[in-house]
Amino acid sequence: MLDLSDLPPPREALTVYVEISEKDVHFFDSALKAFNHRVTPRRDARLINGKLYYKSYVAPDFWPEIQSLLETLRRYIEIGEIKVEP
Repeated sequence: MLDLSDLPPPREALTVYVEISEKDVHFFDSALKAFNHRVTPRRDARLINGKLYYKSYVAPDFWPEIQSLLETLRRYIEIGEIKVEP
């Protein structure tokens, strides 16, 4: 049997809120799902200061890669603020 007892505990996922419009949700969701196991998009939304933010969970090790993806997506859809909670 494989002994994993020496491994450190897994790090908590980052909770990432991305400001996008409702019309772009499906495109955004599809783009994030293309990154298997790096990000878990949710259909949860949060209203912050009158702006709509969609929630995703990101593995901390993949955050730089996801930031790059979000910058690329800005060419195709309007992405506003990005808020990250540890």
